[in-house]
Amino acid sequence: MNCWHCGTELIWGGDHDMEDDYDYDMVTNLSCPKCHTHVEVYHPSKFLIKEYKDYDKKSKRKKRKKL
Repeated sequence: MNCWHCGTELIWGGDHDMEDDYDYDMVTNLSCPKCHTHVEVYHPSKFLIKEYKDYDKKSKRKKRKKL
């Protein structure tokens, strides 16, 4: 992954489990060696993924009913 600010390839700093968070189960830390930007990428938990899938199904049903 490249830095959004300068385009330099980001350095992986590590992954950390998020034990106290219901929505996300892991966070990845990345940093830019050129402009020193810090990026955190959150991985959604299985509960949040299910919630998004359920929402998408409901939205599709509503669209079909309107047609």
